[in-house]
Amino acid sequence: MSSLLTPENLVNALSLGALYALIAVGYTMVYGIIKLINFAHGEIFMLGAFWALMLVGAEQATGINLFVAIVPAMLLCAAVGMSIDWTAYLSLRRRLPLADWMSVALLAILGLGAIAYKLTGDTTHTWHSETAHGVLRWAVIALVPVTMLALSIGEKGGLLGRSLGRVTSDRLSALITAIGMSLILQTLAQLIWGADYRAFPEDAIPAFMNERVGAFDVVGLPVLGKELAIWVTALAMMVALNLLVTRTKIGTAMRACSMDQETAALMGISVDRVIAFTFVVGSAMAAVAGILYAVKVGGNISFRMGYYPGLLAFAAAVLGGIGNVRGAMLGGVLIGFVQGFTGGAFSVPFAVMILVLLVLPRGILGEPQATRA
Repeated sequence: MSSLLTPENLVNALSLGALYALIAVGYTMVYGIIKLINFAHGEIFMLGAFWALMLVGAEQATGINLFVAIVPAMLLCAAVGMSIDWTAYLSLRRRLPLADWMSVALLAILGLGAIAYKLTGDTTHTWHSETAHGVLRWAVIALVPVTMLALSIGEKGGLLGRSLGRVTSDRLSALITAIGMSLILQTLAQLIWGADYRAFPEDAIPAFMNERVGAFDVVGLPVLGKELAIWVTALAMMVALNLLVTRTKIGTAMRACSMDQETAALMGISVDRVIAFTFVVGSAMAAVAGILYAVKVGGNISFRMGYYPGLLAFAAAVLGGIGNVRGAMLGGVLIGFVQGFTGGAFSVPFAVMILVLLVLPRGILGEPQATRA
Protein backbone atom coordinates (compact mmCIF):
# COMPACT_ATOMS: atom_id res chain seq x y z
CA MET A 1 0.00 0.00 0.00
CA SER A 2 2.79 2.43 0.88
CA SER A 3 4.27 1.94 -2.59
CA LEU A 4 1.09 3.46 -4.08
CA LEU A 5 1.10 6.54 -1.82
CA THR A 6 3.90 8.29 -3.70
CA PRO A 7 4.30 11.84 -5.04
CA GLU A 8 4.30 10.43 -8.58
CA ASN A 9 0.89 8.84 -8.03
CA LEU A 10 -0.46 12.04 -6.51
CA VAL A 11 0.55 14.02 -9.59
CA ASN A 12 -0.90 11.32 -11.84
CA ALA A 13 -4.15 11.25 -9.86
CA LEU A 14 -4.59 15.02 -10.13
CA SER A 15 -4.03 14.91 -13.89
CA LEU A 16 -6.40 11.98 -14.45
CA GLY A 17 -9.03 13.63 -12.29
CA ALA A 18 -8.81 16.85 -14.27
CA LEU A 19 -9.16 14.98 -17.57
CA TYR A 20 -12.09 12.85 -16.38
CA ALA A 21 -13.82 15.99 -15.09
CA LEU A 22 -13.54 17.62 -18.53
CA ILE A 23 -15.18 14.59 -20.15
CA ALA A 24 -17.76 14.02 -17.41
CA VAL A 25 -19.35 17.46 -17.74
CA GLY A 26 -20.33 16.57 -21.32
CA TYR A 27 -22.19 13.48 -20.11
CA THR A 28 -23.91 15.32 -17.28
CA MET A 29 -25.01 18.38 -19.28
CA VAL A 30 -26.68 16.29 -21.99
CA TYR A 31 -28.33 14.03 -19.45
CA GLY A 32 -29.49 16.98 -17.40
CA ILE A 33 -31.50 18.37 -20.32
CA ILE A 34 -32.69 15.42 -22.42
CA LYS A 35 -32.15 12.53 -19.97
CA LEU A 36 -29.88 10.76 -22.48
CA ILE A 37 -26.53 9.11 -21.83
CA ASN A 38 -24.51 10.12 -24.88
CA PHE A 39 -22.20 7.12 -25.15
CA ALA A 40 -20.70 8.65 -28.31
CA HIS A 41 -19.07 11.28 -26.09
CA GLY A 42 -15.97 9.11 -25.65
CA GLU A 43 -15.56 9.08 -29.42
CA ILE A 44 -15.59 12.90 -29.48
CA PHE A 45 -12.67 12.63 -27.04
CA MET A 46 -10.94 10.38 -29.59
CA LEU A 47 -11.72 12.65 -32.55
CA GLY A 48 -10.23 15.64 -30.73
CA ALA A 49 -6.87 13.89 -30.62
CA PHE A 50 -7.09 12.86 -34.28
CA TRP A 51 -8.06 16.36 -35.46
CA ALA A 52 -5.08 17.81 -33.59
CA LEU A 53 -2.84 15.11 -35.07
CA MET A 54 -3.98 16.08 -38.56
CA LEU A 55 -3.42 19.77 -37.89
CA VAL A 56 0.15 19.38 -36.62
CA GLY A 57 0.99 16.70 -39.21
CA ALA A 58 0.60 12.94 -38.96
CA GLU A 59 4.17 12.11 -39.93
CA GLN A 60 6.09 15.24 -38.99
CA ALA A 61 5.26 18.64 -37.56
CA THR A 62 3.92 21.18 -40.07
CA GLY A 63 5.01 24.16 -38.01
CA ILE A 64 1.69 24.34 -36.16
CA ASN A 65 2.15 24.29 -32.42
CA LEU A 66 -0.01 21.81 -30.53
CA PHE A 67 -1.54 24.59 -28.44
CA VAL A 68 -2.51 26.40 -31.62
CA ALA A 69 -4.14 23.20 -32.92
CA ILE A 70 -6.35 22.91 -29.84
CA VAL A 71 -8.70 25.71 -30.89
CA PRO A 72 -9.58 24.39 -34.38
CA ALA A 73 -9.83 20.87 -32.92
CA MET A 74 -12.35 22.19 -30.38
CA LEU A 75 -14.36 23.84 -33.14
CA LEU A 76 -14.33 20.68 -35.27
CA CYS A 77 -15.44 18.49 -32.37
CA ALA A 78 -18.13 21.01 -31.46
CA ALA A 79 -19.40 20.73 -35.03
CA VAL A 80 -19.35 16.92 -34.81
CA GLY A 81 -21.26 17.07 -31.53
CA MET A 82 -23.98 19.24 -33.03
CA SER A 83 -24.17 16.98 -36.09
CA ILE A 84 -24.51 13.88 -33.88
CA ASP A 85 -27.44 15.47 -32.10
CA TRP A 86 -29.14 16.28 -35.39
CA THR A 87 -28.32 12.94 -37.01
CA ALA A 88 -29.01 10.49 -34.20
CA TYR A 89 -30.98 12.09 -31.38
CA LEU A 90 -33.31 14.60 -33.01
CA SER A 91 -35.73 11.91 -34.16
CA LEU A 92 -36.03 10.73 -30.55
CA ARG A 93 -37.47 14.13 -29.57
CA ARG A 94 -39.56 15.41 -32.47
CA ARG A 95 -41.17 14.30 -35.72
CA LEU A 96 -39.36 15.90 -38.63
CA PRO A 97 -39.39 13.44 -41.58
CA LEU A 98 -37.25 15.56 -43.93
CA ALA A 99 -34.44 15.79 -41.36
CA ASP A 100 -34.73 12.06 -40.60
CA TRP A 101 -34.35 11.02 -44.25
CA MET A 102 -31.43 13.41 -44.75
CA SER A 103 -29.74 11.98 -41.66
CA VAL A 104 -30.05 8.43 -42.95
CA ALA A 105 -28.76 9.41 -46.40
CA LEU A 106 -25.75 11.31 -45.05
CA LEU A 107 -24.79 8.55 -42.62
CA ALA A 108 -24.96 6.04 -45.49
CA ILE A 109 -22.80 8.25 -47.71
CA LEU A 110 -20.29 8.78 -44.91
CA GLY A 111 -20.05 5.05 -44.21
CA LEU A 112 -19.77 4.07 -47.89
CA GLY A 113 -17.20 6.80 -48.48
CA ALA A 114 -15.06 5.55 -45.58
CA ILE A 115 -15.27 1.99 -46.88
CA ALA A 116 -14.35 3.15 -50.38
CA TYR A 117 -11.39 5.05 -48.97
CA LYS A 118 -10.21 1.93 -47.17
CA LEU A 119 -10.55 -0.23 -50.27
CA THR A 120 -8.88 2.15 -52.74
CA GLY A 121 -5.50 2.38 -51.10
CA ASP A 122 -3.42 1.93 -48.00
CA THR A 123 -3.44 4.33 -45.05
CA THR A 124 0.23 5.30 -45.20
CA HIS A 125 -0.22 8.25 -47.54
CA THR A 126 0.55 11.66 -46.09
CA TRP A 127 -2.28 14.04 -45.35
CA HIS A 128 -1.13 16.31 -48.14
CA SER A 129 -1.36 13.66 -50.83
CA GLU A 130 -2.60 15.02 -54.18
CA THR A 131 -3.57 11.62 -55.53
CA ALA A 132 -7.14 10.52 -56.10
CA HIS A 133 -6.85 8.61 -52.87
CA GLY A 134 -5.89 11.79 -51.03
CA VAL A 135 -8.83 13.65 -52.57
CA LEU A 136 -11.17 10.87 -51.45
CA ARG A 137 -9.68 11.05 -47.95
CA TRP A 138 -10.60 14.72 -47.67
CA ALA A 139 -14.00 14.16 -49.25
CA VAL A 140 -14.81 11.57 -46.61
CA ILE A 141 -13.38 13.57 -43.74
CA ALA A 142 -14.67 17.02 -44.66
CA LEU A 143 -17.41 17.18 -47.29
CA VAL A 144 -20.14 15.01 -45.76
CA PRO A 145 -19.62 16.17 -42.14
CA VAL A 146 -19.69 19.80 -43.31
CA THR A 147 -22.98 19.07 -45.08
CA MET A 148 -24.31 17.45 -41.92
CA LEU A 149 -23.30 20.49 -39.89
CA ALA A 150 -24.89 22.90 -42.38
CA LEU A 151 -28.15 20.96 -42.31
CA SER A 152 -28.01 20.79 -38.53
CA ILE A 153 -27.71 24.57 -38.31
CA GLY A 154 -30.43 24.92 -40.94
CA GLU A 155 -32.77 22.72 -38.92
CA LYS A 156 -32.18 24.82 -35.80
CA GLY A 157 -33.13 27.86 -37.87
CA GLY A 158 -36.31 26.23 -39.14
CA LEU A 159 -35.10 25.83 -42.75
CA LEU A 160 -36.11 22.15 -42.90
CA GLY A 161 -39.72 22.79 -42.03
CA ARG A 162 -41.73 22.75 -38.86
CA SER A 163 -41.92 19.73 -36.61
CA LEU A 164 -45.06 17.59 -36.87
CA GLY A 165 -45.08 17.10 -33.12
CA ARG A 166 -42.97 15.84 -30.27
CA VAL A 167 -41.96 12.22 -29.78
CA THR A 168 -41.71 10.52 -26.42
CA SER A 169 -39.11 7.81 -27.00
CA ASP A 170 -38.43 5.22 -24.35
CA ARG A 171 -35.10 5.02 -22.55
CA LEU A 172 -34.12 1.79 -24.31
CA SER A 173 -34.40 3.37 -27.77
CA ALA A 174 -32.23 6.28 -26.66
CA LEU A 175 -29.66 3.95 -25.09
CA ILE A 176 -29.37 1.75 -28.20
CA THR A 177 -29.12 4.83 -30.43
CA ALA A 178 -26.29 6.25 -28.34
CA ILE A 179 -24.38 2.95 -28.34
CA GLY A 180 -24.92 2.64 -32.10
CA MET A 181 -23.54 6.13 -32.73
CA SER A 182 -20.51 5.30 -30.59
CA LEU A 183 -19.79 2.19 -32.66
CA ILE A 184 -20.34 4.08 -35.92
CA LEU A 185 -17.77 6.72 -35.00
CA GLN A 186 -15.28 4.09 -33.86
CA THR A 187 -15.66 2.17 -37.12
CA LEU A 188 -15.36 5.29 -39.26
CA ALA A 189 -12.21 6.32 -37.40
CA GLN A 190 -10.69 2.87 -37.93
CA LEU A 191 -11.52 2.94 -41.64
CA ILE A 192 -10.08 6.43 -42.11
CA TRP A 193 -7.02 6.38 -39.83
CA GLY A 194 -6.37 2.66 -39.43
CA ALA A 195 -5.90 0.65 -36.24
CA ASP A 196 -2.28 1.59 -35.48
CA TYR A 197 -1.42 3.66 -32.41
CA ARG A 198 -0.08 7.11 -33.18
CA ALA A 199 1.54 9.97 -31.29
CA PHE A 200 2.06 13.68 -31.82
CA PRO A 201 5.36 14.56 -33.52
CA GLU A 202 7.96 15.64 -31.00
CA ASP A 203 8.53 18.93 -32.82
CA ALA A 204 4.87 19.86 -32.36
CA ILE A 205 4.95 19.56 -28.57
CA PRO A 206 6.52 22.54 -26.74
CA ALA A 207 9.76 21.57 -25.02
CA PHE A 208 8.59 22.65 -21.55
CA MET A 209 5.86 19.99 -21.61
CA ASN A 210 8.42 17.26 -20.91
CA GLU A 211 10.53 19.23 -18.46
CA ARG A 212 10.25 19.38 -14.68
CA VAL A 213 8.56 22.43 -13.19
CA GLY A 214 11.15 23.61 -10.69
CA ALA A 215 8.68 25.38 -8.42
CA PHE A 216 7.17 22.02 -7.41
CA ASP A 217 10.52 20.44 -6.56
CA VAL A 218 10.46 22.46 -3.33
CA VAL A 219 7.54 20.34 -2.04
CA GLY A 220 8.87 17.16 -3.59
CA LEU A 221 6.31 16.76 -6.36
CA PRO A 222 7.75 15.55 -9.71
CA VAL A 223 5.54 17.77 -11.87
CA LEU A 224 6.21 17.95 -15.61
CA GLY A 225 5.10 20.81 -17.78
CA LYS A 226 2.38 18.69 -19.36
CA GLU A 227 0.88 17.89 -15.95
CA LEU A 228 0.79 21.59 -15.07
CA ALA A 229 -0.76 22.37 -18.46
CA ILE A 230 -3.50 19.81 -17.77
CA TRP A 231 -4.26 21.29 -14.35
CA VAL A 232 -4.34 24.89 -15.53
CA THR A 233 -6.38 24.15 -18.65
CA ALA A 234 -8.92 21.97 -16.83
CA LEU A 235 -9.32 24.49 -14.00
CA ALA A 236 -9.78 27.40 -16.42
CA MET A 237 -12.35 25.53 -18.52
CA MET A 238 -14.33 24.31 -15.51
CA VAL A 239 -14.43 27.81 -14.00
CA ALA A 240 -15.54 29.20 -17.37
CA LEU A 241 -18.23 26.52 -17.67
CA ASN A 242 -19.51 27.23 -14.17
CA LEU A 243 -19.75 30.94 -14.98
CA LEU A 244 -21.46 30.13 -18.29
CA VAL A 245 -24.12 28.01 -16.58
CA THR A 246 -24.74 30.32 -13.63
CA ARG A 247 -24.14 33.85 -14.94
CA THR A 248 -25.25 33.98 -18.59
CA LYS A 249 -28.54 34.03 -20.46
CA ILE A 250 -27.83 30.77 -22.30
CA GLY A 251 -26.84 29.20 -18.99
CA THR A 252 -30.18 30.23 -17.50
CA ALA A 253 -31.90 28.68 -20.53
CA MET A 254 -29.93 25.45 -20.01
CA ARG A 255 -31.00 25.26 -16.37
CA ALA A 256 -34.60 26.02 -17.30
CA CYS A 257 -34.65 23.25 -19.92
CA SER A 258 -33.12 20.89 -17.38
CA MET A 259 -35.99 21.58 -14.97
CA ASP A 260 -38.92 21.51 -17.41
CA GLN A 261 -38.63 21.62 -21.19
CA GLU A 262 -42.32 22.30 -21.84
CA THR A 263 -42.45 25.27 -19.49
CA ALA A 264 -39.15 26.57 -20.90
CA ALA A 265 -40.60 26.40 -24.42
CA LEU A 266 -43.71 28.30 -23.29
CA MET A 267 -41.42 31.00 -21.90
CA GLY A 268 -39.92 31.51 -25.36
CA ILE A 269 -36.79 29.36 -25.03
CA SER A 270 -35.79 27.37 -28.13
CA VAL A 271 -35.22 24.00 -26.48
CA ASP A 272 -33.59 22.41 -29.52
CA ARG A 273 -31.09 25.26 -29.84
CA VAL A 274 -30.23 24.94 -26.16
CA ILE A 275 -29.70 21.19 -26.63
CA ALA A 276 -27.46 21.83 -29.65
CA PHE A 277 -25.45 24.37 -27.66
CA THR A 278 -25.05 21.84 -24.87
CA PHE A 279 -23.60 19.30 -27.32
CA VAL A 280 -21.27 22.00 -28.68
CA VAL A 281 -19.87 22.92 -25.26
CA GLY A 282 -19.50 19.34 -24.04
CA SER A 283 -17.83 18.23 -27.28
CA ALA A 284 -15.35 21.12 -27.22
CA MET A 285 -14.30 20.22 -23.68
CA ALA A 286 -13.96 16.55 -24.62
CA ALA A 287 -11.69 17.54 -27.53
CA VAL A 288 -9.33 19.36 -25.17
CA ALA A 289 -9.33 16.35 -22.84
CA GLY A 290 -8.47 14.01 -25.73
CA ILE A 291 -5.51 16.13 -26.83
CA LEU A 292 -4.12 16.55 -23.32
CA TYR A 293 -4.61 12.83 -22.59
CA ALA A 294 -2.60 11.90 -25.70
CA VAL A 295 0.16 14.28 -24.60
CA LYS A 296 0.14 12.88 -21.07
CA VAL A 297 0.47 9.22 -22.08
CA GLY A 298 2.88 9.97 -24.92
CA GLY A 299 0.65 8.81 -27.76
CA ASN A 300 -2.04 6.14 -27.67
CA ILE A 301 -4.05 7.93 -30.36
CA SER A 302 -6.26 5.26 -31.89
CA PHE A 303 -9.88 4.63 -32.80
CA ARG A 304 -10.42 2.93 -29.42
CA MET A 305 -8.74 5.53 -27.22
CA GLY A 306 -12.01 7.04 -26.02
CA TYR A 307 -13.53 3.81 -24.71
CA TYR A 308 -11.95 3.43 -21.26
CA PRO A 309 -11.64 7.16 -20.44
CA GLY A 310 -15.24 7.59 -21.58
CA LEU A 311 -16.49 4.85 -19.27
CA LEU A 312 -14.53 6.22 -16.32
CA ALA A 313 -15.83 9.73 -17.01
CA PHE A 314 -19.37 8.34 -17.12
CA ALA A 315 -18.74 6.73 -13.74
CA ALA A 316 -17.49 10.12 -12.52
CA ALA A 317 -20.69 11.83 -13.70
CA VAL A 318 -22.83 9.23 -11.93
CA LEU A 319 -20.71 9.38 -8.79
CA GLY A 320 -20.96 13.17 -8.57
CA GLY A 321 -24.67 13.21 -9.39
CA ILE A 322 -25.67 12.84 -13.03
CA GLY A 323 -27.16 16.10 -14.28
CA ASN A 324 -25.15 18.24 -11.86
CA VAL A 325 -22.21 20.05 -13.50
CA ARG A 326 -20.32 20.64 -10.26
CA GLY A 327 -21.00 17.05 -9.26
CA ALA A 328 -19.40 15.86 -12.52
CA MET A 329 -16.31 17.93 -11.77
CA LEU A 330 -16.08 16.53 -8.26
CA GLY A 331 -16.73 12.99 -9.48
CA GLY A 332 -13.98 13.29 -12.09
CA VAL A 333 -11.43 14.34 -9.49
CA LEU A 334 -12.48 11.52 -7.14
CA ILE A 335 -12.31 8.87 -9.89
CA GLY A 336 -8.89 10.19 -10.88
CA PHE A 337 -7.64 9.86 -7.32
CA VAL A 338 -9.07 6.35 -6.94
CA GLN A 339 -7.43 5.18 -10.16
CA GLY A 340 -4.19 7.05 -9.50
CA PHE A 341 -3.73 5.53 -6.07
CA THR A 342 -4.72 1.98 -7.09
CA GLY A 343 -2.05 1.56 -9.73
CA GLY A 344 -4.35 2.43 -12.64
CA ALA A 345 -6.83 -0.37 -11.90
CA PHE A 346 -9.87 -0.02 -14.16
CA SER A 347 -12.44 -1.83 -12.01
CA VAL A 348 -11.79 -0.16 -8.64
CA PRO A 349 -13.38 3.22 -9.55
CA PHE A 350 -16.59 1.41 -10.49
CA ALA A 351 -16.56 -0.46 -7.18
CA VAL A 352 -16.20 2.87 -5.36
CA MET A 353 -19.05 4.33 -7.42
CA ILE A 354 -21.32 1.42 -6.47
CA LEU A 355 -20.47 1.74 -2.78
CA VAL A 356 -21.21 5.48 -2.83
CA LEU A 357 -24.51 4.93 -4.66
CA LEU A 358 -25.58 2.44 -2.00
CA VAL A 359 -25.41 5.31 0.52
CA LEU A 360 -26.25 8.22 -1.80
CA PRO A 361 -28.43 6.82 -4.64
CA ARG A 362 -28.44 10.15 -6.53
CA GLY A 363 -24.70 10.65 -6.27
CA ILE A 364 -22.73 13.00 -4.05
CA LEU A 365 -24.29 16.26 -5.29
CA GLY A 366 -27.35 14.76 -7.00
CA GLU A 367 -30.64 16.49 -6.30
CA PRO A 368 -34.04 14.81 -5.93
CA GLN A 369 -36.19 15.02 -9.05
CA ALA A 370 -39.66 16.42 -8.59
CA THR A 371 -42.51 14.36 -9.99
CA ARG A 372 -45.48 16.12 -11.49
CA ALA A 373 -49.00 14.82 -11.09
